[in-house]
Amino acid sequence: MKQDLDSLGLVIPLYDEEACCVWATRSLCSCLDGAAVPYRLVLVNNGSRDRTGKLVDMLASGHPSVEALHLSRNAGYGGGILQGLRRLETPILGWHWGDGQVEPHVVLQAWRLMRTGSFDMVKARRTMRQDGWARAMVSRSYNVGTHALLGIPHDDLNGCPKLFTRRAMELLTPASMDWLLDLEVMVKAVRHGLEVGQVPAVMRRRSEGASKVNLLTVAEFTKAMGLIALGREPWE
Repeated sequence: MKQDLDSLGLVIPLYDEEACCVWATRSLCSCLDGAAVPYRLVLVNNGSRDRTGKLVDMLASGHPSVEALHLSRNAGYGGGILQGLRRLETPILGWHWGDGQVEPHVVLQAWRLMRTGSFDMVKARRTMRQDGWARAMVSRSYNVGTHALLGIPHDDLNGCPKLFTRRAMELLTPASMDWLLDLEVMVKAVRHGLEVGQVPAVMRRRSEGASKVNLLTVAEFTKAMGLIALGREPWE
């Protein structure tokens, strides 16, 4: 059933991203402003220890469509996003990374696909990785695992941006406070039979700052896939 879709709300989680949050946010705003997209960005300073908080305030004060949300302690990747989502009232909402590795035009393409009314959810599918062979191999293994163990037909479960209709978000009721948020919404989307669209994206190498994904993150994903395959819900 089609819905009236227009305004876009995006949560941008930021943890110690002083090196890239300004140009990444400004690039995204420039892209969306240029395409006359009605939007709201919630920049979540997720307990950062560097100057990210001050830069988030600067960005929010300089653009009417940008809002700052400060968390005194890091709430986890998922926890920061979930708190940001509570600030959004738009018919299309979701999240996107603030490191600039996926270009802003991918967000625009995802929004345009959502506006067709044909999908409950639209996500990026990274068709090219420029962030190193190790990350590419981890992602490939992860995707193979989700296909084989969980029967999820979609590729690149962790690809961002991820956009949802408000109805889909309310149906999924995501709860993961950690890195499992993307896995959770994809598992639930399949279970509920949601229509999921994808747009191609290039995962560029970070120009500044450091990735927060590490071996512990990989271990968390692996454990979670095993639990889901056994019929358990790791996000509960």
